[in-house]
Amino acid sequence: MRQLEIAYQEFIDGVRTASDTLAFRTVAERATQKLGFRWFAYLAFTGDDHRLISTYPKEWTTRYRKKGYDQIDPVIIRARRDRDLFHWSGAQASTGPDDIQKRFFGEAAEFGIDKGVTIPIPAGFDRFASFTFAADKHGPDLYEGVEEAKVLLRLMGTYFHAHVEAAFRPPVVLDPSVPLSQRQAQCLTWMSRGRTIEKTGQILNITPRTVAFHLDNARAKLEAENVTHTVALAVRRGLIP
Repeated sequence: MRQLEIAYQEFIDGVRTASDTLAFRTVAERATQKLGFRWFAYLAFTGDDHRLISTYPKEWTTRYRKKGYDQIDPVIIRARRDRDLFHWSGAQASTGPDDIQKRFFGEAAEFGIDKGVTIPIPAGFDRFASFTFAADKHGPDLYEGVEEAKVLLRLMGTYFHAHVEAAFRPPVVLDPSVPLSQRQAQCLTWMSRGRTIEKTGQILNITPRTVAFHLDNARAKLEAENVTHTVALAVRRGLIP
């Protein structure tokens, strides 16, 4: 877990200062390698437009875009439906009844892509994003260690998305009539840095119940779907560092 925490903090520090696609790619690639994976892929959709930042083989991403595979990709389909982090593998698909899934994972396997863990990122207003760590068949056992790392992995995906949004899209003006309180901003800041509600309470010398209260109020103010979405919106709008 210690190695994950170090990789997480380095990732957060790097994402904060990234300002272009290459910088974001470099930061995420470094974290991907430290976590024992081979590739990462960040994919964001806004209407008919989408943004891809990835270390997947270029030939694969070119084919993916040209053939519109985002419409049949089982990982993207599930990420649109589910809210929580999930594992996937080509081996699972090969035993299922869906020929389209089998063909898709078969093509991905041509480039060594065998399994991964994907973080769905709710973005609101008919927008959607996902962040995936992927491996070949010799990669890590995704079921070992990932469960205890779910909070940090989810925050990594959400934080990456928030900063990419802030870097490449016009800033969203927050209604000044509903600013975050100092305590709400503090709670969100510590949550964005991977602290649990209990740890945030210890740092701020308040109870976990009070932390949850401030987080819920911040979520309501920003009209977010959950805490990770609240963190993403707060970062994007410059409400927390």
